[in-house]
Amino acid sequence: MTTATSSPTPPPAHAPANDPLRVAAGLLAAAAAYAAAEILLGVFVGDFSGWGRAEALLFFALRPWLLLIGAVLIKRHGWRTRYSFYAAALLLAALSESLFLIGLGATSPWAEAARGIAAGAVVALVFDLALAAGVWLGGRAGRWTAAALLLVLLALPAAHRPYEAIAIGSGGLVGGEKQDLMLVSALPLVWGEPGPLDPGSRPAAAYRALAEEFTIRPLDVLDEANLARGRLLLVAQPRALAPEELVALDQWVRDGGRAVILTDPRLLWPSELPLGDIRRAPGIGLLDPLLTHWGLRLEPPEKARAVKQDLDLGAGRRRLILFAPGRFVPTGSDCTVGPTVEFALCRIGRGRAILLADADMMHDRLWVGPGSRGTERHARVSDNVLILADWLDQLGGVRRSRASGLVQWQDEDADRRLAWLLALLPILAAAAPAASLRLRRRS
Repeated sequence: MTTATSSPTPPPAHAPANDPLRVAAGLLAAAAAYAAAEILLGVFVGDFSGWGRAEALLFFALRPWLLLIGAVLIKRHGWRTRYSFYAAALLLAALSESLFLIGLGATSPWAEAARGIAAGAVVALVFDLALAAGVWLGGRAGRWTAAALLLVLLALPAAHRPYEAIAIGSGGLVGGEKQDLMLVSALPLVWGEPGPLDPGSRPAAAYRALAEEFTIRPLDVLDEANLARGRLLLVAQPRALAPEELVALDQWVRDGGRAVILTDPRLLWPSELPLGDIRRAPGIGLLDPLLTHWGLRLEPPEKARAVKQDLDLGAGRRRLILFAPGRFVPTGSDCTVGPTVEFALCRIGRGRAILLADADMMHDRLWVGPGSRGTERHARVSDNVLILADWLDQLGGVRRSRASGLVQWQDEDADRRLAWLLALLPILAAAAPAASLRLRRRS
């Protein structure tokens, strides 16, 4: 009598559908697809390079839309799978984007990434609950109805405010008391071009931003009595000063005054006033007698073009955008030109003055972003007015944070290929297990 022996059962050709490893691999692959979509759309559709920032805010703007698509596609799965997907997608996107930003020159993207994860988690939870309510009320039709309503909601700018409040965070705060600042300028800063009698007149954005940092006192006349009331002065493309006013300004600086002077040899500030109108700012700088006395010569630009510079003023890197700036040439020993020809530092007697051969830098187009919130940290296109505030604080011997926080700008010399490599590494690593399982199934 022979005993039949059963042959061992061959292993399955592939893991069952509910295998934990396969489920985890699938979740990682879905998260990798989400992270890749978010970073690719942000860079190419959102014009990340033209944006100029090494920040994730542009990716955050796309996040609610992508999360809604992901929530609709994954709704048929259980809640554990759905929430695992949201967590993995947000964490992987944050890691990939942060590494990408580091490659472009960001120094500390992690706090911003944490805010983006928190904001995305809130949005994902809202979407998931809304879709669940739609399914409970109307099945599949209810799910698509809820998705359509959420899509309409996303199209409303006001609906993004709670999300933006978490993702953007709060700006910096001015530390210490405001310094008093005297202002002399023919630019339409205080009232705008229409003047104080026009109901539509309002201060320029640059004036409003400086007013958050300083107590500003505009001066109509430069004389000993007016200048004696302060020790900090901003001169921005002034009208033609009388000889006695130039003498008073020179003496005030020599006695210990501190001044930031913007004098533009080719002002291109847009104006609706006709040429020759006394309300227009002068098209050329009119401080040559004072500059000559201090040992400087101001020369016009060769081309009318924008000039972008990154300055390190001790508190972090600031981005300055000038338009058709002139150049200083030293003719004496009291003034030093640098770090580039647009800047000069003069030590006159006991006083000091920082000079810039451009006044267009205060115009909205060179620092204010689009929209009604264009002056806020998350929207501005340069740090022009903040640089003025930094210079004034330095001259006044004050160290404090700005009312608007620092922006992390892209390093113009950064290797974009390295940034992309850093960004793709976590995405490829997350997609690798699912790709490995698929290859094993085919083999």
